[in-house]
Amino acid sequence: MFNKILVAVDGSRHSKRAVEAAIDLTKRYQASVTLLHVIRDMPLPKEILEMIAAGEVTESRREILENSAEIILGNAQEKFQEAGLSDVRTEYVIGDPAFKIADHAEKNGVDLIVIGHRGLGTHGEMLGSMARKLLNMTGISCLVIR
Repeated sequence: MFNKILVAVDGSRHSKRAVEAAIDLTKRYQASVTLLHVIRDMPLPKEILEMIAAGEVTESRREILENSAEIILGNAQEKFQEAGLSDVRTEYVIGDPAFKIADHAEKNGVDLIVIGHRGLGTHGEMLGSMARKLLNMTGISCLVIR
């Protein structure tokens, strides 16, 4: 039924539950899976900007966000490996989460998108506005995990 599964991850507890559900689905359907993290194109918090200005943090904004993305993706990938699933692709992109998830899924022939109900948005939303936007934007089946 599902050959290609895309799991959107952001490190939130709902995202971690989405990873658990995707592991079960990947095993059940012997599907290929891609973990995708979308770096929102938005400013860093004031505190981090102050630390950069003071020289306490030497990485650029982009490096900080990319390093965070790699950690989030690595943690999710580790869960798949612990479940005996080693063939897991990871990728991060920059932009609007709903658009980037839908775009990636359509370009890569994904059968199922798995996302968490809420995430680490500015208002703690993932089904808040982002998941709703994604569901309205794509014709691909989506599984929203609470």
